[in-house]
This record gives sequence, C-alpha cells and structure tokens, in this order.
Amino acid sequence: IQRTVINYWSRPPSARNGMEALLEVRLIPTGEVVSVSVIRGSGNTAFDRSALNAVEKAASFPELQNLPTREFEKTFRRFRLLFRPEDLRY
Repeated sequence: IQRTVINYWSRPPSARNGMEALLEVRLIPTGEVVSVSVIRGSGNTAFDRSALNAVEKAASFPELQNLPTREFEKTFRRFRLLFRPEDLRY
C-alpha cells in the first residue's frame, strides 16, 4: 500500500522537512478506497492536498482481496498513513 501511494505522490514545491500529514484511509474488502481524510494536517494546504490526492489516485489495493476477512477487518478496514518529506533538502 505504501509503495503504491508513494508512486502517486507528487510533493508540492512548498514541502519542507519536518512537515507531517496524518491521513485516515478506509477500505472495503475488495481493496477499494471509500474515504480518505486528514486527521492531523501539516499546516500547509498544498502538502495536505498532495497526500490526499496520492491516496485517491491509488484508489484500490486489489491484493487485499485475498486476505482472510478477520485480518482485513483488523488491519486494513481503517488505517493511518503518515506523509513526511524527510528526504528533501532545503
């Protein structure tokens, strides 16, 4: 999931080290994203929006369909993703 989302993430030019955006992602058992929201924003609207867009573009994680129902419900029904541009240089 992380790798897929990162591939869709286009960090805005305003992204700086130290920023963090914490998102909550909700999925259905087919692996489709049904909602994504910012739990804790970075203070930078463009950065937060870029994180939301990355999850929305990923849209689905079909590999999760093969998980046992109990594991899906426990781990992937609702989870959090933390976005940090720590690899950026000033």
